[in-house]
Amino acid sequence: MVQSVPILKQIQVALAAKDYGRMRQLLLQWQKVEAKNPWFRLYVARWCEETEQWQKAEKGYRRLLKGVSVPKVVTQARQGLARLEARELALTQAAIAEEKAAPGGEVYGLMVLEPISPKQKKTAAQYFATVLRTDAYSAGLQLPLKSWRLFRTGALGELRFLKKALTQGNIPSFCLSLAQLQNIPVIQVQTIEQLDPHLLLRGLDETQQAVEYTVPWSEISQWVTGMLPIFEESLEKDGRGKPYYKTKVLDYAQFCDLHWGDRQVIFRLNDQHYQFQQGLSFLEVTQNPIEQLSNRRNWNQMQHRLTEHLSHSRKWSDFKSFANNARDFPELLRKIQPQVNLFRQETHQDTYWDPAWHLYSTIIFAHGAETHSEAIAQKN
Repeated sequence: MVQSVPILKQIQVALAAKDYGRMRQLLLQWQKVEAKNPWFRLYVARWCEETEQWQKAEKGYRRLLKGVSVPKVVTQARQGLARLEARELALTQAAIAEEKAAPGGEVYGLMVLEPISPKQKKTAAQYFATVLRTDAYSAGLQLPLKSWRLFRTGALGELRFLKKALTQGNIPSFCLSLAQLQNIPVIQVQTIEQLDPHLLLRGLDETQQAVEYTVPWSEISQWVTGMLPIFEESLEKDGRGKPYYKTKVLDYAQFCDLHWGDRQVIFRLNDQHYQFQQGLSFLEVTQNPIEQLSNRRNWNQMQHRLTEHLSHSRKWSDFKSFANNARDFPELLRKIQPQVNLFRQETHQDTYWDPAWHLYSTIIFAHGAETHSEAIAQKN
């Protein structure tokens, strides 16, 4: 240690003078004598920091915190990490401010994580943890493997910054503004008049005006299916015979949204409002008249016939997983006009399913339209 004192002082003088070339020469000399000296390792990390080798500096400081007990070295290593973190935070805030200053950067939006492969999860979780400033285990719990995951809401500019950061780690995601979802017209389909050669349907627009559309099957880009629970309040008794009300699922409403990508319209069908006794019949004439009055049988047959014409279109049917995740975003769900027209006797916590359905379908629609536009732009 006697030899290290004068060289340590020389290094400190070089650092104060910002003579990093001289500092490097002194460190190389010291390395030949005491490469394991804690003070040597500290100033190697400090030299890396001053010469903008940020990752090497961070690793050096963290190694010191793990394996060194010299109080002054530990204190300075912590101070070094604090400087690096402050720098990173300042850069992040500046980048976010730039994104928010861009057109549409301040509007309210949402961010969705797309599934990754199980083989990718470990590496992705480590990178994700770095971006979120958390541990790898907690980060891994948020990475989806099968379905989309609604991840964050807020200013669209900030979400775009986060998306760019995740893209660098091969974690797929996308952002949309709430306005993109709210501007998609939804037609409540009442009857299908014909299936061949084109789809002819009638329904109500958002102002409850009767409308009729003839749609080429090739222009139905996607379709979405799902079930929304219908609840009832039933009177129950606890173990002591005391009565109380309990929310139960009475039945499920079947929904199917057809996305007319070329005209930017969603056709919404549901078995509670579709007029099966009018328009095209989906049941065989020979079937029992009672069966012909069954909404469920009619609905299943209609879905079967639609499937025959939609083999070219992508089908989305993982609404339940999305809805269970979406319930963690009550602020976003309150901004959604469900447009499902289901009768609810009263509002309770489980009615998040209604706005979640509209959110799920419109996110799929808007993302599909955005992806299509990007593909066209790349070709041109």
